[in-house]
Amino acid sequence: MYVNMSSTHVTSDVSPAGVAYLSCGPANSDFALICVHGWGCRATDYTPLFEQLSRHAPNVRAVAVDLPGHGVTPKETCEVATVSAFAATVLSVIDQLGTSTVVLVGHSMGCRIILDTWVKAQGAGVPAIEGLVFVDGSNYKLRPKLFAFDSKDARSKDMSDEEKTAEKKEMFERMFSARTPEEYKTSTLEHIEALDADYSGAIRGSFIDYDHTDMDDAMTRLGKSETPLLSLQSTDIDAENQRIPLEAGQTTKFMPFVQEKVPHAQQVAVEDSAHFPHVDRPDVVAKELVSFLQSLEVEL
Repeated sequence: MYVNMSSTHVTSDVSPAGVAYLSCGPANSDFALICVHGWGCRATDYTPLFEQLSRHAPNVRAVAVDLPGHGVTPKETCEVATVSAFAATVLSVIDQLGTSTVVLVGHSMGCRIILDTWVKAQGAGVPAIEGLVFVDGSNYKLRPKLFAFDSKDARSKDMSDEEKTAEKKEMFERMFSARTPEEYKTSTLEHIEALDADYSGAIRGSFIDYDHTDMDDAMTRLGKSETPLLSLQSTDIDAENQRIPLEAGQTTKFMPFVQEKVPHAQQVAVEDSAHFPHVDRPDVVAKELVSFLQSLEVEL
């Protein structure tokens, strides 16, 4: 497992419900930066970013939730693998932490989960979500097609489990960049191969469905609110449904969608990276996060 926890500031904990999470910064803070990883990923993906935050925002409590059936959190903690259920898991961790004010960060699939978490928290009083941060998000309504291994793609019916796993690994390989640590690449590909196919397939199907049925309304609702949104985009989607790194001056199909739905959104292109900018360019992502938190008057 790729961890890269060279700093003594990063600790590992498990909630009473069995949900694992990593944290750094002051444990008694009433504010927390809650980070949610993407599909097939783990909380440990955020350790390079936590290293940077420990240096540049030492007073910020940052927490990375390890979603059920992905890293060390067992799938039994969330028997129904849906975006809604995972959002409820995130809220349960926040409740366990005793944190009343948060900013939510979501990578890839995690963008959907934090968006649904925000929707669920409206009117609840606690937690008060002061901002959202998307890290290389997307919307399957804007993508040209599914992958062959996706259960709703007709091609999947003629594929063996081994062929599906091979295509998943190929998809991830094409999301790495020259900056991606070799240890992370190897660990991630091994992790993809070990995932429970049914459970990981269920949550993947759920977030794709979310894009078609819920994302428009949730983003419109966010746009009508005063909740700030920072969207960090590092890739676009090509005609073959693969992620390609952004170059200077480029925009993506997802960026106009975000701006239309959330006119007050701040959008930043992260260059010289791929789909994992928090791993490839944690210095750049930390800089943007620090600036965003400063605008919210969070003590750094």
